[in-house]
Amino acid sequence: MEGLNKILNKPIKSNKNIHSEAHYWADTISSAFGERKKFGMYLGVIKRIGIAEAKRIFIEITDSRAQNPAKLFLWKTSQSNLKK
Repeated sequence: MEGLNKILNKPIKSNKNIHSEAHYWADTISSAFGERKKFGMYLGVIKRIGIAEAKRIFIEITDSRAQNPAKLFLWKTSQSNLKK
């Protein structure tokens, strides 16, 4: 949980374009991975697998100290989609 605390304790800039919980998590995840321009991709992933599953995978990755967390997130979400 250490990695997640670092991310969630950053000062959050108010974004008037955040309309739902899915938007919030897509913004949080894309910001954490340094890929703010890929917000739409992360939003699509979250809508496909669900908010709870996306949060679970995101927390797992932030705790893992992966070298490339964005790629790991996308791989894990694709594996999650195959299980359904």
